[in-house]
Amino acid sequence: MNMKSTREESAEMTRDTLVEEAGALFSSQGYSQTSLGEIVSKANVTKGAFYHHFQSKEQLFAACYTKQAQGVAEKVSRVATTNDVWVDLNAQCHVFLDCATQQGVSIQEAITVLGWESWRKLDEACTMGLLMQNIERLKAENQLKPFSTNVLVDAIYGLMVNAMMTLANSSQKAQTQDELLQLIQCFLQGLIVDP
Repeated sequence: MNMKSTREESAEMTRDTLVEEAGALFSSQGYSQTSLGEIVSKANVTKGAFYHHFQSKEQLFAACYTKQAQGVAEKVSRVATTNDVWVDLNAQCHVFLDCATQQGVSIQEAITVLGWESWRKLDEACTMGLLMQNIERLKAENQLKPFSTNVLVDAIYGLMVNAMMTLANSSQKAQTQDELLQLIQCFLQGLIVDP
């Protein structure tokens, strides 16, 4: 059995605390308005402890966003599956958009701070697997028009990310979410093979 030493547990707790406190600060006041001094003060650690775990504020921001993206993926993966992939996909889209209405680091800021390539690689690692599984299920059941899996996944992923950004910036979240879900359903229905 691999038991963690007290020192390893303490280091892990310090890292988790930094991610937790920094995530709350980044969410409430933004990346550029959050100083490293404020982060270590809120986490009750030294700058030395910070640099033991992270090379920069940007690296800590990436860890915060990764944790958030993993949380979104976890919520989406908990959606109960049925025998109908379309029902499952629509339910998962609904949960995905629900996450945009909650406090967290905005996708827009994550893209700005991390850059498009780094953000996309990080976000895909958390969220792309389930979407890929659904597309493969639909293809196995011959329900999709003959688009390649990668093109379909990219198109749906892009639609969902942009919908999330639209919803995050909306002043009428419930109305915007309903409209976006209808739009997503129309898009997905356009992919179905004609009976």
